[in-house]
Amino acid sequence: MAHVWLQPGGESSPLPAVSTAVSGSPAPSFHLFSYLPAELRLKVWRFSFEPRAVEIHARRSHYADDFQHGGMPKWQSGCTNPAALATSSEARAAAQRHYTVRFPLATVAACERAGDSVTDLYRVLYLNLATDVLVILGDMDFRRMSRLPPEFRRLDPTGEGLKRMAVSASWTYHPGAAASVRMFVRNLIPELRELIVFMYAEMVPPAHWSSGSCSLDDCDGTDYYKRHVVGMGQRTRDGYKWLVTGGRDLKVSLKELNFRHGW
Repeated sequence: MAHVWLQPGGESSPLPAVSTAVSGSPAPSFHLFSYLPAELRLKVWRFSFEPRAVEIHARRSHYADDFQHGGMPKWQSGCTNPAALATSSEARAAAQRHYTVRFPLATVAACERAGDSVTDLYRVLYLNLATDVLVILGDMDFRRMSRLPPEFRRLDPTGEGLKRMAVSASWTYHPGAAASVRMFVRNLIPELRELIVFMYAEMVPPAHWSSGSCSLDDCDGTDYYKRHVVGMGQRTRDGYKWLVTGGRDLKVSLKELNFRHGW
């Protein structure tokens, strides 16, 4: 069927029909979604919120950074927030009910600028602490890390804090690593239920990566996994068991950290 449009003089001109179907490929979107009942749409949005791996890394220190004088450390992240937050008002409302923690981030600025001057109140990382894994890059900086657990308990509406955390294998590269991690978990973050050690030792993400997503993938069978288990990885074991903290077993696993572009 031809479509008709009116020219300025009032004359009509037929336009050829434009096919919306692409041969051999599915429709690019579900146009009938908005006609579904509201409760069904909300259920679809909730099912779309999958567990994520979200990285944070330390901003390069400046002598005037406020955390050097008792303030909060500044963190940055190259991970994007969930797409639902920028899809529609309905999707955003559903996402905000799911991702209840808003973790403040520092803007990406030159290290010559002090941390106080690069704080952005509107730059936050949305998290669900019950399902998301917080991936912390770099070595173990006890002074910086000791501020994270109470901050997450303060930001969490339930007050429970962080449940799943991933740290670099560089945490295990020194003698007494098991004792250090055990002390950190037992005294500072007893609510932790899962600790993942990932095979990435850099302090910051790759230079070519930003505004993307992370994944923690199985690395069993790789050469560096075998070398870690029989070498440095032995420092995170007590005999033949993983770490025991506070009278309970802490689930510890080894993964490979990968960075991907896009959502």
